[in-house]
Amino acid sequence: MRSLDEKQFHAVMAFLVLGSLVLDEQVKRVLPVWDAPKVTIVTFALGLVWVGLFAAYRLRTLAQAITVLHERLDRLQRRADALEDDTRRRRSLPPV
Repeated sequence: MRSLDEKQFHAVMAFLVLGSLVLDEQVKRVLPVWDAPKVTIVTFALGLVWVGLFAAYRLRTLAQAITVLHERLDRLQRRADALEDDTRRRRSLPPV
């Protein structure tokens, strides 16, 4: 898994959620007194992990985008300062 934005990650997580649902049905056959809730702890935990990992990925990419924008802003500020300095220097020269 290279990033959480890939279809492969979501396919694996969907497979795990479906697998947990099948596992719940198998547990009912082995343990007849087992009365599982509609949303089991395993399914709920997998869903939370899925959402949590994706949210962490989105926060990380947002932080990277903010860093890139700050760097661009700094470069533009330095460029504007250099152009202003150049303009001041040209204005201070005597006319030829």
